Amino acid sequence: MKKYCLVLTLVFVFTHSDVCSQTRDSLLGVYDHSTIYRFGNAFMKGNQRLTYNDLAFEFTSPRTFEMYQKSKRRIRISRVLNFSSIAVIIVSVFTHTNVKGSIEFAVATGTLGLGALYFQTESGKYIDRAIWEKNRDILLGQKVE
Repeated sequence: MKKYCLVLTLVFVFTHSDVCSQTRDSLLGVYDHSTIYRFGNAFMKGNQRLTYNDLAFEFTSPRTFEMYQKSKRRIRISRVLNFSSIAVIIVSVFTHTNVKGSIEFAVATGTLGLGALYFQTESGKYIDRAIWEKNRDILLGQKVE
């Protein structure tokens, strides 16, 4: 009988103690005010809207900042390829060429557009991964270096 009372007391103490756990309210507060998420083309942290350049100050760990830098490089390459594609279209309108020349312009425009799409997709993957790792570190309470 003494063992059962001791076991029952221990179960009661462990189920009602908050020694090693976070309260739901504190975790919800951290989630609402500290995590970053996408909101269309913008980024949100709490009620604050962040631009792509503002994210540089949010990534404090070397790993997430490196992913942000890779994302930024790839989005720059994507923009250059997009503008080049538009330039090829403009040149093709003002250049009077035969059928073969028109086909070459179309192929060049398509190739540049597909290259831009590839780099834009890669940029999105890197920034999403960086945001995911930052949010994971915040929610798990790990120290961000």
